[in-house]
Parts: sequence; structure tokens; C-alpha cells
Amino acid sequence: TKRTATAGAARGIALYEDEPGKEGTEAEERGRILMSLMYSTQQNRLIVGVVRCVHLAAMDANGYSDPYVKICLKPDMGKKGKCKTQIKKRTLNPEFNEEFSFDIKHSELAKKTLDISVWDYDIGKSNDYIDTSCGNCPG
Repeated sequence: TKRTATAGAARGIALYEDEPGKEGTEAEERGRILMSLMYSTQQNRLIVGVVRCVHLAAMDANGYSDPYVKICLKPDMGKKGKCKTQIKKRTLNPEFNEEFSFDIKHSELAKKTLDISVWDYDIGKSNDYIDTSCGNCPG
């Protein structure tokens, strides 16, 4: 974490590191997602936690989004490899605090990719993809 100055003499700690970028330039903020990953050898399960998102792009005319997170374990495992969080209405900083688990042998983990995406729910039309980055991922 980094130390940040706030109003007055008070100081706080930021939850997210700055993205590595070119010296002297600011990286464009596209929103961030905070996740947790754990593998349970006793249960042969990958446990994925979706904690929160911050600074998401406003996708609706009201200046907010109705975000949710989609998770897919690839190569495709059918319905067992796909899940999504609840939709959080009218927010750019949703708190999800949801966990999902995938039954998978430890020896198969290296062959899989976890695809994580953030979407804006829209009634009556297709949902919009919200471009984000994870706190420690490049770009």
C-alpha cells in the first residue's frame, strides 16, 4: 500500500497500488477489482472471492453503473465453470463479498485460465463490458 495525503493534516493508506506506467505519465484509471484466490487440497476446489470494485466507469446516463462480475474457468467447463455475482445498482464502487468454488484437481490447475470481467447490467438491451485492471496485473 502507499501513503496518501488527505484533507488537512490527516493521512490515510490507499487500498490499491498505482499501476506501473511510463515515468512522468499518469496511467489512465479504468477501475480496479479486488479478488482473492485459494486452493483447498482437502476438497480439490479452487475458491475465488470477489471482494469489491472501485473507480468503475459510468456506463449509464445517470452517471452510475449497475455492475456485476463474471468469472469463467477456461478451457470451458460448461455451466460448472461459469458464475457471476449479484448486480449492485447505481454505484461505481460496489462491495460484493461473494465466494465461488470450482471442483478441479490440483494437477489440472496449470492448464486452466480464470477469466474475470466486470459488466454493467442493462434492462432490455445487451449488457456493457466495463474495462478494469486488477491491482497487481499489468495493463
